[in-house]
Amino acid sequence: MDKRSSLPILAFSLLMLAGCAASRETSPPPGDYVEIDNPAFTMSPGAPSTIWVPRGDVEGGIPRAGELIQKGYESIRGDHVETAGSRPVGPQAPVAAPPVATVKPAACGRVKNRIFIVEIGRNGLLGRFNDELTRTSGDMVIDPAKAAMVSRYASMDTLPERASMAVKLQEDFGVNLVIFISAADGIPAGSPISVELFEGYGGTLVRRLQTELPPFAPGDTGARNSALSAALAKLASDVRTVSDLLTWYGRVVSVDGDRVYINAGRESGLTKGSVLNVYRGGKVVEKLGFAPGAKLGVLEIEGFVGTDGAFGTVRGDGAVRSSDLVGFQ
Repeated sequence: MDKRSSLPILAFSLLMLAGCAASRETSPPPGDYVEIDNPAFTMSPGAPSTIWVPRGDVEGGIPRAGELIQKGYESIRGDHVETAGSRPVGPQAPVAAPPVATVKPAACGRVKNRIFIVEIGRNGLLGRFNDELTRTSGDMVIDPAKAAMVSRYASMDTLPERASMAVKLQEDFGVNLVIFISAADGIPAGSPISVELFEGYGGTLVRRLQTELPPFAPGDTGARNSALSAALAKLASDVRTVSDLLTWYGRVVSVDGDRVYINAGRESGLTKGSVLNVYRGGKVVEKLGFAPGAKLGVLEIEGFVGTDGAFGTVRGDGAVRSSDLVGFQ
């Protein structure tokens, strides 16, 4: 007997299964079944009021008699395809909306500081801390070869000497932050490593930070290097926190008619259309830091020079000149 000739028999059998269970009481079959109202209850006076069906059929909607026949037909064909009408119409579970990508906005007005590191003493910290801070901060750290010359020949034993050095480095290299790093000779385990942070404009001591070299087994060079890297990484993270809070200033280096050139550009993070205030001088406020002087006007960046220079036109009443400062509103 082929499949087509078996269809009438199957349909009849399914109806009989649903309606001709006679007066027998249904009992739970083995497997994952659930009890439902009998779809053929009204078609046969002796039919039971409930029947047991696979749970999967109920989760897709309680089948009706016609659907039982259709499912039986499809099981013989072996090619069941669910259609829009194969389930009863009713409330549908809400479809979850696709997740919305979160885009972190860029920091507004954040310009990279130029940082100069000077080592006090000869513990070989300069290059390692320079590398660590470059990875951590995102600011521009001056070439350690230049810093090594300063570290080797400059006198920085007192606080006033370090403050004067910070101002000098700002004038020579346009730095915003000067860091003096020091440690006990040989940096034994448990000894402190300290940094002092000075503003370039005004030479104000901004913050002192310190950490200790973690303990390590004596004579274990690898463990000592790991401990030193951990200590420097901690200091670099702390320096970044302070640097992010520091007010940024640039300097006017040349004026040519209406065009004003400044010592900050693409590398510093400026873009065309960036708007900066122009200030004349400033002063150091005790226990606070550097405060700019009178505002002369507003500079809008129109283009760039070299890797980190820019130019624009100033709008305002004051005549701009070299050494004036620029900063964000």
